[in-house]
Amino acid sequence: MLRAVKLTPLDLQQKTFRKVTLGGLDEREVRAWLDLVATQLEELTRKLNRQDEELRRREARINEFKDREQLLQQTLTTTQKVAEEMKVNARKEVENIISGAELQAEKIIANAQARRMQLVGEIEELKRARAAFVQQLQALLDQHKAMLDHMRPEPQKEEPPAADNVSFLAPPVNKKK
Repeated sequence: MLRAVKLTPLDLQQKTFRKVTLGGLDEREVRAWLDLVATQLEELTRKLNRQDEELRRREARINEFKDREQLLQQTLTTTQKVAEEMKVNARKEVENIISGAELQAEKIIANAQARRMQLVGEIEELKRARAAFVQQLQALLDQHKAMLDHMRPEPQKEEPPAADNVSFLAPPVNKKK
């Protein structure tokens, strides 16, 4: 029997068999050779199958990683788009808030100025009313004074004091001391 040797393609091409009588080959030697070739071929086939399976597993793993990478890339792209949209929306919202606040401030200022003008007008009206009242009061006072002056009798000549007319009623006065 032949020993188990690693066969190479060259071994297979150059193998020669002993010739036996009648020009044939030694059947046992051919059988042993075929068994050796079959064994190694079977071993190589199993090894090739294992390597194919390992290759398929690794390719599947690589494809899985590629799918994950693609998913991560899509997620990153989507996240960047969403973040950019959020920035744009936030800017728009801030601009809207600022515009609204400016409009509201302008309204408040306009209302305050209108109220101020109204109050200034009212103050001026009150000043005019006060001046008119003071003028009317002064005229009334002047009129009443004139009436009082007219009602007073004119001063007459001096009359003797009333005390002399009644002096006889007074108790006597002692002039001694």
